[in-house]
Amino acid sequence: MDKLSLILFAISAAAILTITILGIYYAAPDRVQFWPPPAKKTWQHRCFLILFRLFLYPLVALSFLRFDFQPGTAGLVRYLLGGTLFTASFGLALWITLQLGWRNAFGEKLGLMTSSWFAWSRNPIYVVTWLGLMGWAIILNDTNVSILLGGWAMLYILAPFLEEPWLESQYGDSYSQYRENVRRFF
Repeated sequence: MDKLSLILFAISAAAILTITILGIYYAAPDRVQFWPPPAKKTWQHRCFLILFRLFLYPLVALSFLRFDFQPGTAGLVRYLLGGTLFTASFGLALWITLQLGWRNAFGEKLGLMTSSWFAWSRNPIYVVTWLGLMGWAIILNDTNVSILLGGWAMLYILAPFLEEPWLESQYGDSYSQYRENVRRFF
């Protein structure tokens, strides 16, 4: 791996690892809340946004640097499968996020969503994003990019466990009943 790719990988890996560690550390009952952030203009909100951008932007740049076009049938199949998963899944994740409400998706209490995609999964955005991440990995077929995408997927496995106590404190019995009737992921 060339020096620039290594730097981009290191920045992205450090950022996703830091988000994960902060999320786990602050999940303890006697500590301040990191995710979801307690309010928009808090250190938690700013810290998360900065760290997520430090993860995502180098990942995108690394993906462009590491892309190696593969001609022929195998490449075509890889690009069609990966491209379909990537485009459909990230498009659907954006659409579901907009249905939920952008601010609601980032920790502001604007109402408990239990209909549409949320009637099948309590975390449909995370589920469809995993499919998009798989598509991204298929397209790139690069170990370092796949490691970072795996870190993102792991963060989206952890996130509901950080969000559920907050949701219960915000929505009480409504959320408890919803949680009993709808699966966390699938």
